[in-house]
Amino acid sequence: MPSVAEIKKELGNLQTGYGMMSLTWKAQPTPKEVAFESIHKVITLAQQDGHKAFLNVGEFYGPDRINLVYVREFFEKYPELRQHALISCKGAINATTMSPEGGYDKVVESVRNSVEAIGGHIEMFEVARLDKSICKDGEVYPYESFKALAAMIDEGLIDGISLSEVTEEEIRAIAKDWGQYLTCVEVELSMFSPQILENGVAKANAELGLVTICYSPLGRGLLTGQVRSLADIPEGDFRNSLERFHGDSLRQNLKLVTFLDEEIAAKRSEAEKASLAQIALGWIKHWSYSAEYPKGKFIPIPSGSTVARVNENFDESKTKITDDEFEKINNFLKTFTTAGDRYEMH
Repeated sequence: MPSVAEIKKELGNLQTGYGMMSLTWKAQPTPKEVAFESIHKVITLAQQDGHKAFLNVGEFYGPDRINLVYVREFFEKYPELRQHALISCKGAINATTMSPEGGYDKVVESVRNSVEAIGGHIEMFEVARLDKSICKDGEVYPYESFKALAAMIDEGLIDGISLSEVTEEEIRAIAKDWGQYLTCVEVELSMFSPQILENGVAKANAELGLVTICYSPLGRGLLTGQVRSLADIPEGDFRNSLERFHGDSLRQNLKLVTFLDEEIAAKRSEAEKASLAQIALGWIKHWSYSAEYPKGKFIPIPSGSTVARVNENFDESKTKITDDEFEKINNFLKTFTTAGDRYEMH
């Protein structure tokens, strides 16, 4: 079982992680054999690059902990690969109401259930949302949630704590009390949702030595260039209910996609051709080397339910952009406003 320091060192070696939510949190889960091929490819590519794979999973990503069951059954099939993966699991949320359950006993129950479903210990566990309803007077965050997670570390069920959807104030307060257990912070970052670059979250992570794990790095598919209208989104997909993908909002948001297509992708030489998805992932990773965050580390966690998509998203030679492209994109983003907030419903 790795220590927190070892986990952080491993995260420091990573460039791209794997978000597994979309494998199971949909009307028809990805068939196991297809999902397993994709997971296998992610771990194989990580091995080839000399580091562990990062698998981001959730207790509530589909009914009956199906996301974790996929992981358990995958490693039952390929037990030799488990040592080559770091698992970060979200939990402590009511799967029916999607409301956080941060009480001590609920967090302990969530960890135990997740460990049982996944078939072994978990490197990192995070409460999916802080349960502010149980904060005592003066508490910035629910102290008892983290007391429970620390107890689970002492018991050997988890190795470290990751944070999810937190503010700068919350990160700093939690780090002050529980810094010895913290590994990383999972928050949304894409060109459509750059809030953490402006609200102090990325700054706090960099200063505290916490890796920023960036979910929805492809703007829920918009930055792949594959979504041009609602007709491109499968029936039953939750994106159908998001304002971002409707009418005038979508037309506005596609201006960014057109810019990337015409001003970045099209201007590359044949030898340096990259897909829009690769450029979008490269933009996130470039922040790790930016003057703004000299000690920062940003790891995008795209999904990818097919081997072809995994190969595209994890091609480290292609998911890079130049300093000039980075500057050009950021200058455009200063003039661009995303239509539809991150979870704004239509």
